[in-house]
Amino acid sequence: MSQRRRLRVAAQIVGSVLVVGLLVRDAEPGAVREALARSSAGWVLIAALIKAAAVSLHELRVWVALLPWKRAGLLRVMGIGYTAGLLNGVLPARGGDLLAVGMLRSECQVTTTQALAAVAITGFAEALVFGVFVLGVLGLGAARWELLLGADGSARALTGLSLLTVGAIFGAAIVVLVARRLAGPQDEEPKPSPLDWIRRAVVDAGQGLSAWGPLGANLGLSVIQVGLVVASFWALLPALGLNPPLPLLATCGVIAVGSVAAVVLPPGLGASQAATSVFVLAFFGVDEASALAFAALGWLTNTGPAVALGFVPFWRRLSGIPALLRANRGEPE
Repeated sequence: MSQRRRLRVAAQIVGSVLVVGLLVRDAEPGAVREALARSSAGWVLIAALIKAAAVSLHELRVWVALLPWKRAGLLRVMGIGYTAGLLNGVLPARGGDLLAVGMLRSECQVTTTQALAAVAITGFAEALVFGVFVLGVLGLGAARWELLLGADGSARALTGLSLLTVGAIFGAAIVVLVARRLAGPQDEEPKPSPLDWIRRAVVDAGQGLSAWGPLGANLGLSVIQVGLVVASFWALLPALGLNPPLPLLATCGVIAVGSVAAVVLPPGLGASQAATSVFVLAFFGVDEASALAFAALGWLTNTGPAVALGFVPFWRRLSGIPALLRANRGEPE
């Protein structure tokens, strides 16, 4: 690991510890412990099992996303996905997904850009379905949402999310059209030239997005996966005896903001989960101690399944991961 990367990781760890320390101090540790002591172990177990199912479905979707180029072994691809999921709990900015690209290339004999396109399409389908789901929640609870945010704020939120969703669909269509114009004879791997690498990445992304069968299956499975992810977080509300207004919207807010926070703070250290839960749930009237207890249980039910499912695949690939880390410096191969 380079000195710059060591310093960046050290800064993230220190930042995470400080964030958790400040939040717990302000909320009084005793109040957090009391909230956790009252929690229902049954609901927590249900949340963890639902999350494990969602993780497995995500890895199945990566296999589906690879179908336009390669019918790889399902168990092999899922093992790579489980390994990446475990690493995502430690590395910021979903660094496990970047390593998954290298593992897919080396183990499934696909090109770097094909592996990257499969991972990107899997994430795109999930984000698109989640955006549509949140729009539905906003629409169904519009009256109560206006009481919390006001009519103007509610309209801006709905308009902004609608524009983002439509923009994502429009952007995907543009990628497909551009890819068709750029398509032509291609080598197994793109040339070292950055322009050639970008062209290949666009062409492969367009090919994946225009493969209607695999893309349709991916979107359909994304609907189920998003439902499972939301359900796993929602189950923590009754686990703690919480009943905020618009619980589905509160849950979606924690998921959405947490995904952004994980880019800055390693999710495995719990800081992003803690900061997100306090920030979002406070808006819905949940006190800070209960929000931190929610964050602790959320960290447990998200990290536990990732570790349980990913430990064996990670151990089998452990010897090759340092080489992937050295190769993963942010520039095209």
